[in-house]
Amino acid sequence: MKGNVYYLTGPDGSGKTTFLQEIKNLLTERRLSVRHIWLRSPKILSKPLMAYCRLVGLTKYTVINGVKYGKHEFYRSKFVSWLFPYLQFMDFKIKWYLERRKIHPEEVLLFDRFALDTLADLMVDTKRDNLINCKIGKKFISTIPLNTKIISLRVDEEIIRSRKVDTLYDEHLSLKIKAYRHISEELELIEVLNNQPIEVVKREIFIKLGL
Repeated sequence: MKGNVYYLTGPDGSGKTTFLQEIKNLLTERRLSVRHIWLRSPKILSKPLMAYCRLVGLTKYTVINGVKYGKHEFYRSKFVSWLFPYLQFMDFKIKWYLERRKIHPEEVLLFDRFALDTLADLMVDTKRDNLINCKIGKKFISTIPLNTKIISLRVDEEIIRSRKVDTLYDEHLSLKIKAYRHISEELELIEVLNNQPIEVVKREIFIKLGL
Protein backbone atom coordinates (compact mmCIF):
# COMPACT_ATOMS: atom_id res chain seq x y z
CA MET A 1 0.00 0.00 0.00
CA LYS A 2 1.55 3.26 -1.16
CA GLY A 3 -0.80 5.63 0.66
CA ASN A 4 -0.59 6.57 4.31
CA VAL A 5 -2.44 4.46 6.87
CA TYR A 6 -3.83 5.84 10.14
CA TYR A 7 -5.35 3.68 12.86
CA LEU A 8 -7.15 4.88 15.99
CA THR A 9 -7.76 2.09 18.47
CA GLY A 10 -9.44 2.03 21.87
CA PRO A 11 -12.56 0.83 23.69
CA ASP A 12 -16.07 1.73 22.52
CA GLY A 13 -16.82 5.32 23.46
CA SER A 14 -13.18 6.43 23.31
CA GLY A 15 -13.77 8.65 20.28
CA LYS A 16 -12.29 6.62 17.41
CA THR A 17 -15.01 7.34 14.87
CA THR A 18 -15.30 11.01 15.85
CA PHE A 19 -11.60 11.78 15.41
CA LEU A 20 -11.22 9.64 12.29
CA GLN A 21 -13.93 11.77 10.73
CA GLU A 22 -11.90 14.86 11.67
CA ILE A 23 -8.84 13.31 10.01
CA LYS A 24 -10.92 12.45 6.95
CA ASN A 25 -12.18 16.02 6.72
CA LEU A 26 -8.63 17.38 6.88
CA LEU A 27 -7.30 15.00 4.23
CA THR A 28 -10.29 15.58 1.96
CA GLU A 29 -9.61 19.32 2.14
CA ARG A 30 -6.12 18.49 0.90
CA ARG A 31 -7.76 16.70 -2.06
CA LEU A 32 -6.56 13.27 -0.99
CA SER A 33 -8.59 10.13 -1.63
CA VAL A 34 -9.57 8.55 1.69
CA ARG A 35 -11.07 5.17 2.59
CA HIS A 36 -12.60 4.61 6.05
CA ILE A 37 -12.34 0.95 7.10
CA TRP A 38 -14.43 -0.63 9.85
CA LEU A 39 -13.42 -4.26 10.35
CA ARG A 40 -13.96 -5.95 13.67
CA SER A 41 -14.76 -9.48 14.82
CA PRO A 42 -16.38 -10.78 11.59
CA LYS A 43 -18.33 -14.03 11.84
CA ILE A 44 -17.98 -16.46 8.91
CA LEU A 45 -16.27 -19.75 9.76
CA SER A 46 -16.87 -19.07 13.45
CA LYS A 47 -20.68 -18.93 13.08
CA PRO A 48 -21.30 -22.60 13.99
CA LEU A 49 -19.18 -22.23 17.13
CA MET A 50 -21.06 -19.04 18.01
CA ALA A 51 -24.34 -20.94 17.69
CA TYR A 52 -22.99 -23.66 19.96
CA CYS A 53 -21.92 -21.07 22.55
CA ARG A 54 -25.39 -19.55 22.50
CA LEU A 55 -26.94 -22.99 22.95
CA VAL A 56 -24.81 -23.97 25.96
CA GLY A 57 -24.96 -20.55 27.63
CA LEU A 58 -21.44 -19.27 26.90
CA THR A 59 -23.03 -16.33 25.09
CA LYS A 60 -25.73 -14.37 26.90
CA TYR A 61 -27.93 -11.40 26.02
CA THR A 62 -29.89 -9.09 28.27
CA VAL A 63 -32.03 -6.02 27.55
CA ILE A 64 -31.84 -3.08 29.97
CA ASN A 65 -33.85 0.09 29.33
CA GLY A 66 -34.33 -0.94 25.72
CA VAL A 67 -30.61 -1.53 25.08
CA LYS A 68 -29.43 -5.04 24.21
CA TYR A 69 -26.20 -6.15 25.91
CA GLY A 70 -24.31 -9.24 24.89
CA LYS A 71 -21.42 -10.97 26.60
CA HIS A 72 -19.29 -13.96 25.72
CA GLU A 73 -18.02 -16.20 28.50
CA PHE A 74 -15.74 -18.35 26.34
CA TYR A 75 -13.28 -18.57 29.23
CA ARG A 76 -15.61 -21.12 30.84
CA SER A 77 -14.58 -23.65 28.16
CA LYS A 78 -10.91 -24.40 27.51
CA PHE A 79 -11.80 -25.82 24.09
CA VAL A 80 -13.76 -22.72 23.00
CA SER A 81 -11.10 -20.39 24.46
CA TRP A 82 -8.51 -22.12 22.30
CA LEU A 83 -10.53 -22.64 19.09
CA PHE A 84 -12.44 -19.37 18.79
CA PRO A 85 -9.39 -17.07 18.37
CA TYR A 86 -8.16 -19.21 15.45
CA LEU A 87 -11.56 -19.23 13.74
CA GLN A 88 -11.87 -15.51 14.35
CA PHE A 89 -8.46 -14.93 12.78
CA MET A 90 -9.46 -16.86 9.65
CA ASP A 91 -12.68 -14.82 9.46
CA PHE A 92 -10.68 -11.63 9.84
CA LYS A 93 -8.24 -12.64 7.09
CA ILE A 94 -11.11 -13.39 4.71
CA LYS A 95 -12.81 -10.04 5.33
CA TRP A 96 -9.52 -8.13 5.10
CA TYR A 97 -8.66 -9.88 1.83
CA LEU A 98 -12.01 -8.88 0.34
CA GLU A 99 -11.60 -5.31 1.61
CA ARG A 100 -8.07 -4.98 0.23
CA ARG A 101 -9.31 -5.78 -3.26
CA LYS A 102 -11.35 -2.55 -3.23
CA ILE A 103 -8.44 -0.32 -2.18
CA HIS A 104 -6.66 1.90 -4.69
CA PRO A 105 -2.87 2.00 -4.09
CA GLU A 106 -2.88 5.79 -3.63
CA GLU A 107 -5.74 5.91 -1.14
CA VAL A 108 -5.18 7.02 2.44
CA LEU A 109 -6.61 4.37 4.78
CA LEU A 110 -8.32 5.19 8.06
CA PHE A 111 -8.78 2.18 10.32
CA ASP A 112 -11.67 2.63 12.74
CA ARG A 113 -11.89 -0.88 14.12
CA PHE A 114 -9.31 -3.38 12.96
CA ALA A 115 -6.94 -6.10 14.15
CA LEU A 116 -6.14 -4.73 17.60
CA ASP A 117 -9.81 -4.17 18.38
CA THR A 118 -10.65 -7.74 17.42
CA LEU A 119 -7.73 -8.93 19.54
CA ALA A 120 -8.97 -6.90 22.50
CA ASP A 121 -12.41 -8.49 22.15
CA LEU A 122 -10.83 -11.94 22.18
CA MET A 123 -8.76 -11.15 25.27
CA VAL A 124 -11.95 -10.16 27.11
CA ASP A 125 -14.10 -13.05 25.86
CA THR A 126 -11.50 -15.70 26.69
CA LYS A 127 -9.90 -13.89 29.66
CA ARG A 128 -6.51 -14.66 28.11
CA ASP A 129 -4.47 -11.54 28.84
CA ASN A 130 -1.41 -13.19 27.28
CA LEU A 131 -3.14 -13.65 23.91
CA ILE A 132 -1.19 -10.76 22.43
CA ASN A 133 2.07 -12.63 23.09
CA CYS A 134 0.80 -15.95 21.72
CA LYS A 135 1.14 -17.14 18.14
CA ILE A 136 -2.44 -16.21 17.26
CA GLY A 137 -2.08 -12.74 18.77
CA LYS A 138 1.01 -12.10 16.67
CA LYS A 139 -0.90 -13.24 13.59
CA PHE A 140 -3.50 -10.53 14.19
CA ILE A 141 -0.78 -7.91 14.65
CA SER A 142 0.91 -9.02 11.41
CA THR A 143 -2.19 -8.03 9.40
CA ILE A 144 -1.60 -4.33 10.16
CA PRO A 145 0.21 -2.65 7.21
CA LEU A 146 3.82 -1.81 8.03
CA ASN A 147 3.45 1.93 7.37
CA THR A 148 0.48 2.32 9.74
CA LYS A 149 0.56 5.18 12.26
CA ILE A 150 -1.36 4.00 15.34
CA ILE A 151 -2.78 5.97 18.25
CA SER A 152 -4.44 4.33 21.25
CA LEU A 153 -7.21 6.46 22.74
CA ARG A 154 -7.63 6.32 26.51
CA VAL A 155 -10.75 7.41 28.39
CA ASP A 156 -11.87 6.90 32.00
CA GLU A 157 -14.58 4.30 32.46
CA GLU A 158 -17.08 6.75 33.99
CA ILE A 159 -16.72 9.10 31.01
CA ILE A 160 -17.28 6.29 28.51
CA ARG A 161 -20.45 5.21 30.29
CA SER A 162 -21.73 8.79 30.27
CA ARG A 163 -20.94 9.28 26.57
CA LYS A 164 -22.16 6.04 25.04
CA VAL A 165 -25.55 4.71 26.12
CA ASP A 166 -24.88 1.11 25.07
CA THR A 167 -21.94 0.91 27.51
CA LEU A 168 -23.90 2.09 30.56
CA TYR A 169 -24.57 -1.41 31.89
CA ASP A 170 -21.80 -3.25 30.06
CA GLU A 171 -20.44 -5.70 32.66
CA HIS A 172 -17.21 -6.20 30.70
CA LEU A 173 -16.33 -2.55 30.06
CA SER A 174 -13.59 -2.44 32.69
CA LEU A 175 -12.08 -5.63 31.21
CA LYS A 176 -12.16 -4.08 27.72
CA ILE A 177 -10.38 -0.96 28.93
CA LYS A 178 -7.79 -3.14 30.64
CA ALA A 179 -7.27 -5.20 27.46
CA TYR A 180 -6.63 -2.07 25.38
CA ARG A 181 -4.17 -0.76 27.97
CA HIS A 182 -2.33 -4.08 27.90
CA ILE A 183 -2.12 -4.03 24.11
CA SER A 184 -0.94 -0.43 24.14
CA GLU A 185 1.79 -1.18 26.67
CA GLU A 186 2.98 -4.36 24.95
CA LEU A 187 3.20 -2.70 21.53
CA GLU A 188 4.42 0.64 22.97
CA LEU A 189 1.71 2.55 21.13
CA ILE A 190 1.35 6.32 21.21
CA GLU A 191 -1.48 7.15 23.63
CA VAL A 192 -3.82 10.14 23.72
CA LEU A 193 -6.04 10.83 26.71
CA ASN A 194 -9.53 11.73 25.52
CA ASN A 195 -10.82 13.20 28.78
CA GLN A 196 -10.17 16.71 27.47
CA PRO A 197 -12.14 19.11 25.22
CA ILE A 198 -12.53 17.77 21.68
CA GLU A 199 -10.44 20.53 20.06
CA VAL A 200 -7.54 19.87 22.44
CA VAL A 201 -7.62 16.13 21.73
CA LYS A 202 -7.96 16.68 17.97
CA ARG A 203 -4.92 18.96 17.93
CA GLU A 204 -2.86 16.42 19.88
CA ILE A 205 -3.88 13.59 17.54
CA PHE A 206 -3.04 15.64 14.45
CA ILE A 207 0.38 16.53 15.85
CA LYS A 208 1.22 12.96 16.83
CA LEU A 209 0.15 11.66 13.43
CA GLY A 210 2.21 14.32 11.68
CA LEU A 211 -0.81 15.94 10.05
